[in-house]
Amino acid sequence: MFKPQLMVKVREIKIKYISYVVDNMAKNPGHTVLRFTPYHCELNPIELAWAMVKTYVKQNNTTFKLDDVKKLQNTAIDRVTSENWQHFIEHVKTEENKMTEVDRNMDEIIDNLEPFVLTITGETSDSSDF
Repeated sequence: MFKPQLMVKVREIKIKYISYVVDNMAKNPGHTVLRFTPYHCELNPIELAWAMVKTYVKQNNTTFKLDDVKKLQNTAIDRVTSENWQHFIEHVKTEENKMTEVDRNMDEIIDNLEPFVLTITGETSDSSDF
């Protein structure tokens, strides 16, 4: 086999052998690990939590000393409540639903488009021809 064929084969079987320690730890007590798109704030609740933490630090930072910023950060993290998490998760679900609806609408628009043909020639025209 050549490299492209080998890479196809690797992609086919790789998923069977990927295992993360944290996933296995979560499975033991019956939890499920969901993986989100990294750094995508609309689809990842942790990004909303970090935004809350950073906002708190920014609004309360008066000395700009590293030790003070660390204290503010720890206080901000402690202020993230389970109610905040519920809100973040609901926000993500709402955004996901919006994106799904946009996707569905785009699919419908594309499915209903009439086929068209563009004929490209070497000729040009100016706006007075219209």
